[in-house]
Amino acid sequence: MKILALGFCRTGTASMRAALTTLGYGNAHHIGSVMANPQEMDAWRAAIDAKFHGKGTPYTREEWDQLLGDYQVVADVPGILFAEELINAYPEALIILTFRDPARWWKSFRETLLVMLGDRQTRLARWLDPNGFGRFIPFARLNLEIFLGPLDTLSEAEAKTRYLQYYDDVRRLASKRRLLEYEMGEGWGRLCDFLQKDAPEVSFPHKNDSHMILEGSRRQIRRVYTRAAVRFVVPAVVLIMALFSIYFRKG
Repeated sequence: MKILALGFCRTGTASMRAALTTLGYGNAHHIGSVMANPQEMDAWRAAIDAKFHGKGTPYTREEWDQLLGDYQVVADVPGILFAEELINAYPEALIILTFRDPARWWKSFRETLLVMLGDRQTRLARWLDPNGFGRFIPFARLNLEIFLGPLDTLSEAEAKTRYLQYYDDVRRLASKRRLLEYEMGEGWGRLCDFLQKDAPEVSFPHKNDSHMILEGSRRQIRRVYTRAAVRFVVPAVVLIMALFSIYFRKG
């Protein structure tokens, strides 16, 4: 593990992951990694149960290595739920903390993640794909509610308070470590100085703005609908054709 990118969701974490990849850092773990590898979800749920619900044994370096050993970077949820544990487990890792003005963060969070998690299309996709979307969306929601409380009743004031408290907690935990606080728009300079890397001759990545994240969610939902159509419609057509065949044979 080389870098713990512990910024909260919607603070430029996707852009930071892309920047770190450009700078030569390998695989970065993030919430999309769990969606791509659903078998991970049970391991993360066990870690969540141990830390937040007192069920099971908290993870040590050994368990984290088993879960994250293929990654050089951890970013975003679910990893940031375990900021303290990962900081302690990987003393050699550098820490990057992406930050966004609370008002701008709340606007982005409300218009993307809250919309995505709560709309009717998402609920239908969960029902159509119980072992995929149906598991992933509740898991993503759980991650956010651990930080922010129930999303259905979350107020702007409460969200901002918990957001700022998270950053205070990480700063305290990382007080004796190499820490870079970074806001999107700063470009390569401070990041490359911190990592002792030469600045690339390409623009700093810009990923996952509000439009991109909502469109990405819609694409995933369309895939669920397509798979469901194949699963339900094709057998129905085959059955109808078989019934017609039997009917006309008898006729």
